[in-house]
Amino acid sequence: MNRTHLCLLCLLLSLLNIAASEDDATIMQSLKSSLKLTPDVDWSNPDPCEWDAVQCDGSKRVTRIQLKQKGVGGTLPPDLGKLSELIVLEFFSNKISGSIPDLSGLTQLQRLNLHDNLFDSPPPENLFSGKNSLQEVYLNNNPFPSWEIPETVKEATSLKNLSLINCNVTGSIPDFFSSSTLPSLVSLKLSRNNLHGGLPESFGSSSLQQLYLNGQNLNGSISVLQKMTSLVELDLQGNDFSGPIPDLSGLHSLTLFNVRENHLTGLVSPSFTALKSLTVVNLTNNCFQGPTPLFDKSVNVDAIANTNSFCLDTPGTPCDPRVEALLSVAESFGYPVKLAMSWKGNDPCDGWLGITCSGSNVTVVNLGKQELTGTISPSFAKLTSLETIYLSNNGLTGSIPKELTTLSSLRILDVSNNNISGDVPKFSGSVNVVTSGNANIGTKDPSHRLLELLQKMNNDNFLKPFKN
Repeated sequence: MNRTHLCLLCLLLSLLNIAASEDDATIMQSLKSSLKLTPDVDWSNPDPCEWDAVQCDGSKRVTRIQLKQKGVGGTLPPDLGKLSELIVLEFFSNKISGSIPDLSGLTQLQRLNLHDNLFDSPPPENLFSGKNSLQEVYLNNNPFPSWEIPETVKEATSLKNLSLINCNVTGSIPDFFSSSTLPSLVSLKLSRNNLHGGLPESFGSSSLQQLYLNGQNLNGSISVLQKMTSLVELDLQGNDFSGPIPDLSGLHSLTLFNVRENHLTGLVSPSFTALKSLTVVNLTNNCFQGPTPLFDKSVNVDAIANTNSFCLDTPGTPCDPRVEALLSVAESFGYPVKLAMSWKGNDPCDGWLGITCSGSNVTVVNLGKQELTGTISPSFAKLTSLETIYLSNNGLTGSIPKELTTLSSLRILDVSNNNISGDVPKFSGSVNVVTSGNANIGTKDPSHRLLELLQKMNNDNFLKPFKN
């Protein structure tokens, strides 16, 4: 390229910059006309780069608009998305209404903060499209009509913070929050919306440090938390989660754990209470069982007495051995909520569902037709006075534990109409074992048969060269 061509190129670029800056100025005048500015916002200068809360680069291209907490009303103009050099767009804590315009042209945008306004149209589906520089989005506390988290979030591969609190998000949480899709995402706040369904499996391979999902209609297990080893703050308060707290011993940075007002069950593990990082734990209004957990004195614990199903109120005090045995039985059923709501206190003979006693001895466990799943626990054998076990008409799998043959007082074991498999252990002649309605009884568990088949196929493949 000769000197003349180089000069022409520089002149062309200069003219393009001038044209672009003039376009920016026109768009900013459009913005000024659309907004209802308050007296303390000075946008009177002909040059928008001299306006309050506006910054430009050396070419007079608008790079920042940070008009926040001014009580500004009005709407945003459709051509706002043509400010192609914009890095920061903030209008939070104002009274702006209408719709968020198409911002797909803001490919350099790093921060979008529109929280606490009056936007009353759904955010555009392409809000995140093509924005691989976008790091922070805050849309909290806006009266949007119902809308769902769009698939285009996946395109914002630099996203660190996504906050959509109290803005009428519906549907389920999308399953794309893994580190392979959003490698920089550390904070996800979706509190006080209308989300339903469970926690997506992709959470388990994410780098999330903050997860706020409180005040929704979410349900199911929280087992995926076990894999979220980067978590620092977790808030699941006010949902319908059930099942036990998983093993969180690997979450060495966890400080806040709030699961108030759910239907969580099972024991609070000593491996959880021993976490050195914990500072705040909220357990009130669940169905937790077993001993009341004992945390370090430095931990602010919210576990109001009689709002769970702990056996005793004194933290760290062991339960009665009968209670421990029955809770082990419940564990094999996945700690059902129905049992957890009934099996309270330290005396199973005091009105526990399905439990009959003679004096202080548990003699009958009648849990037929309780929609139970899971397996039959060997811990039944710890209740040495048992005479009758009814587990009929459930969805139980696995085999009958041989440990039950040691119950010397047992007279009836009814496991009819389940999905029990495997050989029936040899009981004494005085025990009536009822197994009808189990198609696979006397055969191996289907999963074991599949494993044997796979092993046989591997062996056949290994031997094939030698047979030839």
